[in-house]
Amino acid sequence: MLSPELAHADAESAVLRPDVRERGLHRALQLASILTAFGLVAVFAVALWAQNGLTPVEGIVGLHSHMFAQGQGLYHPLNQYPYTVAAYGPIYYSLCAMLDRLGVPIYLAARGISILALLGALWFCWRILRRLVPGDAAARATGLLLAASTANLLYWGTVGQVDMLAVCCSLAAFSTFLDWRAGNGSIWLAAIFVVLAVFTKQTAIASGAAIGLTLLREDRRTAFRWIPAVAFAGGSIAAVLQIATHGAYLDSAIFANLNPFASTKLLDQGQYFLLTAGGLLLTFLCGVPSLARRAGPLVLYTGLSIIVWLLTAPKIGSDLNYQLEMTLLLAIAAGVGLGQMGFFPAVIANRRTPITLLQIPIVLHIALNLTLTARTAAERAVFESVKTAEIESLRPYLRPDDSRVLGGSYDATLQLRGRIEVETLIYSLLVEAGRIDPGPVQRDLEAGRFDTVILPFDVSAPQKPEWLTAELASLPQTQLDAVRTHYRLVKHLDGAFLNGNYIYEPIRN
Repeated sequence: MLSPELAHADAESAVLRPDVRERGLHRALQLASILTAFGLVAVFAVALWAQNGLTPVEGIVGLHSHMFAQGQGLYHPLNQYPYTVAAYGPIYYSLCAMLDRLGVPIYLAARGISILALLGALWFCWRILRRLVPGDAAARATGLLLAASTANLLYWGTVGQVDMLAVCCSLAAFSTFLDWRAGNGSIWLAAIFVVLAVFTKQTAIASGAAIGLTLLREDRRTAFRWIPAVAFAGGSIAAVLQIATHGAYLDSAIFANLNPFASTKLLDQGQYFLLTAGGLLLTFLCGVPSLARRAGPLVLYTGLSIIVWLLTAPKIGSDLNYQLEMTLLLAIAAGVGLGQMGFFPAVIANRRTPITLLQIPIVLHIALNLTLTARTAAERAVFESVKTAEIESLRPYLRPDDSRVLGGSYDATLQLRGRIEVETLIYSLLVEAGRIDPGPVQRDLEAGRFDTVILPFDVSAPQKPEWLTAELASLPQTQLDAVRTHYRLVKHLDGAFLNGNYIYEPIRN
C-alpha cells in the first residue's frame, strides 16, 4: 500500500498527464457548449413568445412590412405622406410581407426569419472553420463556441430586423468562395450571396469586397469577370427598383440614411465592444501573423468589417447591431488563429508560453457573454407585461379607423393601427438636413387636422428634458410650438420608455 506522500505525488502526476488534460479540455468545451445551447434556446423561446416589440426599430420594420403586404408600397417619396423611410433593401421586408399575407403575425414572421438566419450564420461559421483549420477539432469547436455564445449575436439575432439575414448571406458568400478556392463550389453562387446580402442591408459590403480583392491578388482572370458581373447585377437591380418606385428607392435606402455623426456613438459602442468582445480582438491580434500566411482572405474580410463598423457606428440611429458581422468574424478568426498557433497542443502539453495565456480571455468571453444572454432573456420576459400594459393604455388613442395620429410608440402603432403617417426620428433628421419640406405637417398641426398627437414629454414644460437627444427627437421645434399652441394635453400615460406618453388633442373653438 502506498504511503500518503506517494499517493499524493502519484495523483499530482496524473493531473499533469497529457491524456488527463486533454479529457479535461474536452469536458470544459462540452460544458460550455451545453450552457451556450441553453442560452440559445432561452432567447429563441422568449423571442417567439413575446407579443410586443423587443427593440424600437422592430416596430418600424414591422410597419413597413405590414404596409407593404397591404398594398401601400414600401419606398415612399420623401416629400409626401407617409413620412417614413424603409431604410434597407427589399429582401427582408418582402419575406416578412409574404408571411404576413399568409396570416403569420408580423413579429413572429420577422423574428422567425432572423432566428433561421442566425442558425444559418452559425452553420457557415462552422463551414469556414472546417475549411481553414481542418486538422484541429478543438479549434473549430472553440471558434464556433465563441461565436454562438456572443451576447450581442443572441440579442440582435433574435429580433425582427434585417441585420442577421444580411450577415448570414455575407458569411454564405465567403464560405462558398473558400470552397471554390479549394477546388469545390461555385464562384457564381458566392456572387449571388453577395448581391442578396447587399440588397438586405446596404452596408453588407465587406464580404464582397474581400472576395473581389482576393481574386485580384490570386486570380485576375476570374476577378475581371466576377467583379464586373456582381457590379452589373447590383446596378441593374437598383435601377429596376428605382424605376419601379419612381425614384423613391435610392432616396430611402441611400440618401435618407446619411444621418449626422456623433462621436459619442462610436465611444459608447467601442466601450461595449471592448467589454464583450475584447477577448476575441486580443486573440485575433495574437494570431494575425499565422492567419496572414495561411488564411489571408479571412484577415482581409475581418479587417474590412472593422472598417465598415468604424464608418457607420458613429451615425445617429446606429446601435450595437452594427457590430454583428465584425464580432462573428473575430470569433471565427480567433478559432482559426488558435488552431494555427498550436494553442491546444500547447495547453495539453502544459507548455508555459504566452500563447497558453489566451485561455484567460477565452474563458472570460464565454462566461461574461452567457451571463449577459441570461440577463437579456430575463429582462425581455419581465418587460413583456409592462409593454402590454402600455399598449392597452394607448388603445383608445390609436384606433384602427380614419383618425389621424402623429407620434407614439412604433410598437403600439403597428399593433393597434397597422400604419404610420410620420416616423418622427427620420422625419426630424431629414427636415434638419433640408431633404423634407416641413410645410405640410406644419400646416396640418396648425389647422388641428391630427386627431391625436403623442409625444414623449410635455411641450408646455419650460425646458426640454435632459434625455431628449437627437436620437429621441420627436418633431422639429416649430412643430412642437404648433402643438403647444393648437393642442391641449388630455392625458399622461405611464410607459416602458422614459417618461411615458403625453396625449394631445386639438383645441376646438
